[in-house]
Amino acid sequence: MAKEQATLQEYRKLDLVGLRTKMTAGTHRLQELQAELAIRKLTNHTAIRKIKQDLARLATIYQEKLILESIQKDE
Repeated sequence: MAKEQATLQEYRKLDLVGLRTKMTAGTHRLQELQAELAIRKLTNHTAIRKIKQDLARLATIYQEKLILESIQKDE
């Protein structure tokens, strides 16, 4: 849980470009893992779940920042 909190804090410090870069890298890693799973080369199936959770966290923080940015532009 503590590691998860540290990761969230790290993600929240990133700007939109940094978040987008992390999301792209995570998506590529997920595709690699799914390909390994398809050819039965993957031994740690929980890695896919963790990558998906990280991508969801990144997407949530990205959306939060977009909303905050649009609110600040309106003011």
